[in-house]
Amino acid sequence: MKKLSKGNLILKILFIAVGALLLLWYFASLLTITFNVGNLFGMIGSSLLIAFGIFYNGIPPVLKKSIFIAMALFLAVVILPISFNMVKYANYKTDAGAQTVIVLGCKVNGSTPSRYLYDRCRKAASYLNENPSAVAVLSGGQGSDEAISEAQCMENVLVNMGIDKSRLFKEEASTSTSENISFSKQVIAEHNLSKSVLIVTNEFHQFRAKLNCDKNGLEFHSSCSYSSLATFLSYYTREILAISKEVLIG
Repeated sequence: MKKLSKGNLILKILFIAVGALLLLWYFASLLTITFNVGNLFGMIGSSLLIAFGIFYNGIPPVLKKSIFIAMALFLAVVILPISFNMVKYANYKTDAGAQTVIVLGCKVNGSTPSRYLYDRCRKAASYLNENPSAVAVLSGGQGSDEAISEAQCMENVLVNMGIDKSRLFKEEASTSTSENISFSKQVIAEHNLSKSVLIVTNEFHQFRAKLNCDKNGLEFHSSCSYSSLATFLSYYTREILAISKEVLIG
């Protein structure tokens, strides 16, 4: 067996170590969230990194070079631009410019909000208390494993937080981010609400919300509730895939 150079040995160890750490991170997220496409692709990608490291010295040089080029292109063309925009559009233009808050739905456990949904409600309540003329559209339908719609759950939480029910408008038909925004636009039109909107959702989600606000002619502002470290990577990976699809397919 051909002996690896010091540089190649370092690369071999690096790929195995990084792949193993990422795989553990994706597995750790399963302790607190439902399995999703981010977990699936993340675990597959992590396993491929580990395999690449293990079999590094047996991979033909041409194939090895092609793999490095593909990884570099994916990083430069997909990962970095999307990550930049995720950061750019988190907490964007929030100086009370928006008079309509759109709270994007998230998992409801029976009739109880998940942690992320509760955090989004808390963020929305803070803005509504600071801006008494603002109203909110609560956007989210009812999943097959949910006792009530996400919109109804948010209304219950916000009323309990002291927000007057008359300031809350429910959108209970959406099942995706694009529907969240387009169906909320219909509610805005029906009630003659401001098209200057504050999107309340997690930080990883704001860029995709921005893309959909642009499509629907809504002026985008944002306020983030933040993900836990354990779950961030899984949701971040899911967003990379979803935004890539949004840009390529529309």
